Amino acid sequence: MTPPPTVEGTPDVPAQVFEKFLRALAGVGVSAELVVRLRKTLLEEQTFTERALTAAILGEEPLP
Repeated sequence: MTPPPTVEGTPDVPAQVFEKFLRALAGVGVSAELVVRLRKTLLEEQTFTERALTAAILGEEPLP
């Protein structure tokens, strides 16, 4: 099990919520690819724009 995300020793609550959400998605059979793309967008890149989330969900770059 991965330790909960922290920022300078303080719990990173939004990251913990996103991680729980992503684990729940995986638990109900959502595509592993989709979970990986969402994890990258939400937790690694911390990008929350409609364009970034659309690309993560659809798995392709959206049209400009």
